[in-house]
Amino acid sequence: MLTPVEIQNTKFKSAASGYNKGQVDQFMEDLNKDYEYLYRQNLELSDKVKSLNDRVQYYATIEKSLHKALVLAEKSAEETKAAALTEAKSIEKQAYADAQIIRNDAEKELAKLHTQTLRLMQQYETYRAQCQSLLRSQQELLDSRVFQINLKEFEAYTEYLQQKPKDAGDEKK
Repeated sequence: MLTPVEIQNTKFKSAASGYNKGQVDQFMEDLNKDYEYLYRQNLELSDKVKSLNDRVQYYATIEKSLHKALVLAEKSAEETKAAALTEAKSIEKQAYADAQIIRNDAEKELAKLHTQTLRLMQQYETYRAQCQSLLRSQQELLDSRVFQINLKEFEAYTEYLQQKPKDAGDEKK
């Protein structure tokens, strides 16, 4: 590709029946200006294309990095989710085992309390029966002839006692 300087330095030989030198020079000058403008614009656009290509490459690199990070994040999320599910299952199993232990302990304690309650109820029934027996025997004793006071017999006994000392005293004299 010709440069503007090469076009500018190009000289033509004159010929007897050639072109008008002023017109050719003017045309060359216009051509040189237009070519120089286009040449600069081409360089600028080439630089711009290179810059844009560099940016595209940079963004493509970032995109690849982001893609890798995204894939890694997805993988990490899946691993975390799987680990969390495993941990949850483990916690659930442990909680179930702990609940079974607590339940078994509670059932043992309930059986123990039930046994103690039965024993206490039996003791109560025994005590109650003993009290009833004691009350019956006391009632029988109270109802017996020994605890019956007959007023007539008391008066007779009192009279007897009053006479007895007199009789006993008379004998001593």
